[in-house]
Amino acid sequence: MAAGASSQKRLQDGLGQSMGPSFPLSLVTLLDPLRKQLLPVDAKRAMKMAERFTGLHDYGDPDGSFRTRLGETIGDVQRIDWNTLGRFGVRYILHWHLSNRLRLVELLKQRPDIERIEIERPIVITGLFRTGTTYLHNVLAADPSNRGARMWELAHPVGRKRDLLGDERWRRWRGGHEVAMNDIMIPEQAEAHHVTVDAYEEDFFLLENDMAVMKLFVGLGDFEYARTMLGWDMREPYRWHKRQLQVLWEQRSAARWLLKCPWHLWNLQALLAVYPDARVIQTHRGMVQAIGSQCSLSGRIASKFRRSLDLHEVGRFWIEYSRMGIERGLQARDALPASQIYDVRLGDLHAKPLEVVEDIYHQFELPLDDVLRDQLRARIAEEPKAQHGEHDYDIADYGLSEAEIDAEFADYRQRFDV
Repeated sequence: MAAGASSQKRLQDGLGQSMGPSFPLSLVTLLDPLRKQLLPVDAKRAMKMAERFTGLHDYGDPDGSFRTRLGETIGDVQRIDWNTLGRFGVRYILHWHLSNRLRLVELLKQRPDIERIEIERPIVITGLFRTGTTYLHNVLAADPSNRGARMWELAHPVGRKRDLLGDERWRRWRGGHEVAMNDIMIPEQAEAHHVTVDAYEEDFFLLENDMAVMKLFVGLGDFEYARTMLGWDMREPYRWHKRQLQVLWEQRSAARWLLKCPWHLWNLQALLAVYPDARVIQTHRGMVQAIGSQCSLSGRIASKFRRSLDLHEVGRFWIEYSRMGIERGLQARDALPASQIYDVRLGDLHAKPLEVVEDIYHQFELPLDDVLRDQLRARIAEEPKAQHGEHDYDIADYGLSEAEIDAEFADYRQRFDV
């Protein structure tokens, strides 16, 4: 038996339902012989469906770059042998974000003044995946001056055609629908990252409305697509990211934006081109734990949607992609003054969370009084990790060893003492 197949069998034997679709969704894969005829994936069909659903037709793409990204996205997903659930998921994601795009363009045509809203000195939490960004984000969101965004806002920053700047009830319903689908298809994800409709979430959703779709590789396992995007000029997706922050700010404002997404590390140069005054917090964790946790989460989710998955491919990808994230992030940071950067080790954050937060406020010259300290202490006491239960994994299942990971990231580990 091949090494990859052997490790997958070990994982299946040890974790059972964690690999592949769970019953009764596993019955849907009986349709796999007809999956391509039942669920075709192409740009023309996806755009027509979104246009019929929204009653809108303008994607706001004068230079054609949006359609280019859409075409490359479609080209990459067509190379993957998805099962029936995977093809449904890809189609749903495309429909979701194309519909959002049409509504956003329509709103900005009606309200061009929104693009004049200033987005000043946002706090941006980033770092490799599985390094504590969610915990820190939830703690800092206890400060009412920090404008965090809930899952439903990010998933659907605008409403339907009749109420583009409002329609909150429908947007919550749609966000809840997507959370429910996620819980049904990937029930064990809650062990590592539990998603709820009102939780503070990552702002990658906003990039996806400009067809830079993180879910397709972090969730569904299209790793070649992640490599493709490394060659993209991501400044335009971040300009659309900013427009959506302006839309959400018009709905509810505060003193500053609080953003969080590990994927920003790979795109930090583009982010800083759009938000040059951003205050960046980078989280750090032992690389064996970070890589192992991400391989486990990625492998479990992707196995629900792909007809076959080599777990050693998962391990190789996350080693390579994490190295690229570190290199690209450090290169972008070199252009920033030290006053705009703060580094957080996850061990310190867990051992002395309030001290770390106080130091962040001191670094960025943010007001911090006793009332706010009490609010932060209360949030810390809640242990807001967005994780239910224990997330167990064995890096050997992904063809990796501690020695290999430690050697691969020796310079990074030494620089940040992790």
